[in-house]
Amino acid sequence: MSTNARIDQFKADVSEMKLSTGTAGRDTALMVVGGVLMAIGVIGAFVVYQSSLNQDDVRDVQSGVILAITLLAIAVAGAALFVRYSIAKFFRLWLLRQLYEGQANTDRLVEAIRDGRR
Repeated sequence: MSTNARIDQFKADVSEMKLSTGTAGRDTALMVVGGVLMAIGVIGAFVVYQSSLNQDDVRDVQSGVILAITLLAIAVAGAALFVRYSIAKFFRLWLLRQLYEGQANTDRLVEAIRDGRR
């Protein structure tokens, strides 16, 4: 059986199961938000740090460093969001595949038992 035929069969069987797929759109949106927060945090922290190098007053430098650390914290929070929703998406597909294969194996066993009794 070709790969495309197997994928089409998998999609058809999953749609027959009538499973609740949850809110995949929201998960994808939060994953994108996490990626954007990562980028903004890292780029912003670098820009603020570079600008604090050109300042002479210690108070200005310290406030710049505090802002850079805050932006790095935002980047870490964005990374956590991104990783959480990426893993959730992967595990959702993995679990669905396990359920599908388990059902197929159960069907094969039932068929084998039925054929053995005849």
